[in-house]
Amino acid sequence: MAGQVNPKIFKAYDIRGVYPDEINEAAAYKIGRAFADYLKKTETKKPEKIIVAADDRMSSPALKRSFIEGALDGGFDVWDIGAASTDEVYFASGHFNLPAAMITASHNPENWNGFKLMKSGIEFFNVGDLIPFTEAGREEAGEKGIVEERNIRDEYIRHVLSFADRDAIRPMSVSADAGSGVVGPILKSIVEKLPIEINNDHYQFGYVFDSDGDRAFFADENGEKINPSIIAAIMARYFLKRRSYGKIVCGATVGRIVYDIAEAYNGIAIREKIGHTIIKERMKKEDAIFGAESSGHYYFQNNFYADSSIIAFLTMLMILSGEKKSLSVLAAELSKYVSIPETNFKVADPEGLIKKISENFEGYDIDWLDGLTVRTPDFWLNIRPSNTEPLVRLNIEANDELILNRVKDDLEKLIEREK
Repeated sequence: MAGQVNPKIFKAYDIRGVYPDEINEAAAYKIGRAFADYLKKTETKKPEKIIVAADDRMSSPALKRSFIEGALDGGFDVWDIGAASTDEVYFASGHFNLPAAMITASHNPENWNGFKLMKSGIEFFNVGDLIPFTEAGREEAGEKGIVEERNIRDEYIRHVLSFADRDAIRPMSVSADAGSGVVGPILKSIVEKLPIEINNDHYQFGYVFDSDGDRAFFADENGEKINPSIIAAIMARYFLKRRSYGKIVCGATVGRIVYDIAEAYNGIAIREKIGHTIIKERMKKEDAIFGAESSGHYYFQNNFYADSSIIAFLTMLMILSGEKKSLSVLAAELSKYVSIPETNFKVADPEGLIKKISENFEGYDIDWLDGLTVRTPDFWLNIRPSNTEPLVRLNIEANDELILNRVKDDLEKLIEREK
């Protein structure tokens, strides 16, 4: 294995590892070169450029430089768009119809880093296909590419603002936490163009972005966190009322309320495996108007079917501007079910544990779309292996708190016993 990239860092739909033990500058160079070689082999219309950006992790600038050097040696020109959010990179790939690379480990701890890679037009692929291309002894690529620093921020801002009717947005205050991530400057540019202000004391809703900007979480005007499935239902209703029909793609752990809303507003809710690449591809296949995951990802048809925390933010501004109700009231009206927050358990053998758990539900309505899902008239549960970490993730939703707590206690005891 000497000289090769650690295959452990190639996850289900992106590349992630601990820096510098599992992923470092040498690996980044080989991944950049492998991506260039892979694109030459697989892209029907051969692109000449790769768009590259990075989040603001300490290790990101060095990894970006090495990745770019590998791509240049592979014969590709590079547009370096600097520090950017993940959804800004999605926009760039879709808008310019070019392959792109985002250096980020999303929500993983700060000592992690990685790569989200896409072919032209935000087309994802199995990153494990790059492993053979990272081996030493690749053929010469010919003329080396050149790198150009390219600022696309204004084009991106115009794109996301197209999701809002600025004249229809009423003045309001919002509490927004962009953390130390790359979203802060983007949010500032958005707020300057709208009749809203950031006020962390008095606000119509609260909003917390993750560090790379592809997902976010809402709170109501009282500071109470709102289940992402409730937010998904509110947004699904908004889009279905505007279109009178549409398909909604739901990650496997999205709550039943989204399916209820789709049925009530002449839509179709489609259940799909969890994972941003999987949801995007299913949305594209179905031409879905909206998609959601219970982890705070919201996907939009006119955003090249990609997720965007900024567009979700603008969508909520539009919803509340058109409603006479507060966000707490809108959420309360859709709180038909109760659920636990997604709960993680560190286990040695996630797949083996889930199979043992399934033996306790013989005769139940179960499926294996994404881990184990069990359904009854009173509750449903899902337990699945993480795609990015050595964990199993448990979700439970029930008709009332009594049922929820009983199922939760039983499952936690079962997991502790079997792991």
